[in-house]
Amino acid sequence: MLIEIRKLNIINNGYTRKVSLDKVYINPANVVTIKDYSAAKDFLLQEAGPDYSDKQFSLIRICLGQKVEEIIALGTAEDIYNTFHKTDRTLLNG
Repeated sequence: MLIEIRKLNIINNGYTRKVSLDKVYINPANVVTIKDYSAAKDFLLQEAGPDYSDKQFSLIRICLGQKVEEIIALGTAEDIYNTFHKTDRTLLNG
């Protein structure tokens, strides 16, 4: 089962940076760690202005075989963990 998260996307255009949130879908079975990431807030205040100043972010580490990828996601570590472990699962045709 794939879970939707909002990934912080930063595009470096040389002298400026474009910041946006993109939807991505990840497999919770590949997640190694989730932790709150307060450093993103300081960076965003400098680069994106007040648009993201009231948001909280988490750092998600995902194992992709021999490689570990890090994703900065919108939401606290607890919010994301709860999304992965929702008990509201329904059976199809069941």
